Amino acid sequence: MIFLTSKTAVNMLGLILTVFLLFTKHVEGSELHYTIPEELPVGHVIADIVADARLAAHYPAEVVFGGELRFTLLTLPAMPVIVDESSGQLITSGRVDREAICATSAAPCRVRLDVAVHPVQYFRIVKVAVDIADVNDCDPVFRPAAIVRDISEAASTGSGFVIPTAHDADTPQFGVTKYLLTEVDGQPAAADGPFGLSISRKLDGSTEVRRKA
Repeated sequence: MIFLTSKTAVNMLGLILTVFLLFTKHVEGSELHYTIPEELPVGHVIADIVADARLAAHYPAEVVFGGELRFTLLTLPAMPVIVDESSGQLITSGRVDREAICATSAAPCRVRLDVAVHPVQYFRIVKVAVDIADVNDCDPVFRPAAIVRDISEAASTGSGFVIPTAHDADTPQFGVTKYLLTEVDGQPAAADGPFGLSISRKLDGSTEVRRKA
């Protein structure tokens, strides 16, 4: 029978932790990268971790193809996605809404995932990065949707007031490109009518929309 002192036990535990950390660092050396469009349907296969991470090059064939490996996500993902426990496929589990996943419209919208390979004797962390590409799925909206302004009948040509700019949650590629005056008093707006729009780009990059009376 072998007895371990507290000091010996601590040293062995430190050695085990050190070896484990070194092993984890080694298997985390590369990252799989994918680009998908938003609005993918539920059940869409994004990745095949077994094939893409070339696990057959790291484990015996009977382990990889014999069903011994298991797969889990180490952290709660920022996008609706799951990893199939047996196959290692990364699959969408809900609506992929870029605007909901990434608060800003600036590209890229990147989600990082850590996929763990089990059991412990085959433990490996596969790092995954998924870029979600924007599609033109958002309509521009005015906030507020309606405003009321009083204009004097004696107002001179060119006078007017600022209208709130439209907000579009999509990236600038699919954002607001122009403004059109469509109706005046319920009638189609005429090019030579008494009202028009003046669009100007400000120094801070914002847009000013002014209705001219």
